[in-house]
Amino acid sequence: MTEESQSWPLAPNRIHHRSDEENPAFKAIRKERSNKCFIYVFATIVFLGLILLIFSLIVLRPKSPDVKIRSVTVKTLHYTTSPFPSVNATLVAEISIENPNFGPYSFDGSSARILYGGQKIGERRFGKGRTETRGRTRVRLTMDIRSSRLPEGANNLNSDLNNGVLKISSYAKITGKVELIKIINNRKTSEMKCDMNLVLKTKRIKDLRC
Repeated sequence: MTEESQSWPLAPNRIHHRSDEENPAFKAIRKERSNKCFIYVFATIVFLGLILLIFSLIVLRPKSPDVKIRSVTVKTLHYTTSPFPSVNATLVAEISIENPNFGPYSFDGSSARILYGGQKIGERRFGKGRTETRGRTRVRLTMDIRSSRLPEGANNLNSDLNNGVLKISSYAKITGKVELIKIINNRKTSEMKCDMNLVLKTKRIKDLRC
């Protein structure tokens, strides 16, 4: 007896889609995510660039210190109008050096002058120093002023002495080095120009303007 061969129906072939034949909706989602990622990266770069720009403009941009006279007191005063006009006085001035930078300012030695009619009648030197970050340094100077240092004639000394008020001014020039983040060193120069009135009767300084 011969066994009859049995034939089984073949299973239907399954169609496998290729990976590059993705659903259009999935493609759109992935493209949107890629675009968002690019936008985030670009925004981060722009933000960091703005921070660096602000940092360089505020912190790394050295500024000249502010130098001015805070106060002037009259220690001694002698004057006369006859037989010839003359005045001798000793002034005590407090000069402040304010450093606006984000780094210390080291200044060289310099001098402060007292002027009358644009002519020097007194001068005092002071040594080098250092002003810390966004700090202030005070320099106290005692200066002798002598009218004998004026050139003869061409001044209103006799008239001013009779009026009781001597109009004088002060001048100083300070040069130093600003140190930023211990890498950048930049030299800066500041000038001080102040006007004031020496009242002879009360022996006081009035109307100090810098």
